[in-house]
Amino acid sequence: MKDADQQARLRRFWGAAIFSLGVLWGISNIVYCPIAALTSIVGSSWFEVAIILSGGLLTFLASILAFFDRRMASIFLLSGGFILLALALCGQLLLRTATHGVVNLLLLFLSGAVALALGIFGATIDRKRWPTLRDLP
Repeated sequence: MKDADQQARLRRFWGAAIFSLGVLWGISNIVYCPIAALTSIVGSSWFEVAIILSGGLLTFLASILAFFDRRMASIFLLSGGFILLALALCGQLLLRTATHGVVNLLLLFLSGAVALALGIFGATIDRKRWPTLRDLP
């Protein structure tokens, strides 16, 4: 019995840790975009700034939602991640010279890839019936 309780606490810890990293990633993208718009994104398109900002908002809000309803958060993250990656890929194929700098290009694709990875993680742990991320009274 003690071993099963310890296993459940460990699963709860790792689920909370991963989605907390998702919250931090979302905050960093939300904070990065206004600063980058004023400094390093000069010459990049606002389409790419919107993708990075929407990826940050999606990851931030859905990671918080995962603490309450993991299945719904996974659905948002998976669908939003696919859409963001498709938009980033289409934007790069159509506007080849729009993105300047490796950091901006990396953030552009990571905005969708991180959301997709978190969605896959959330769907997997929901399917395996891991305990909820919050201790319910």
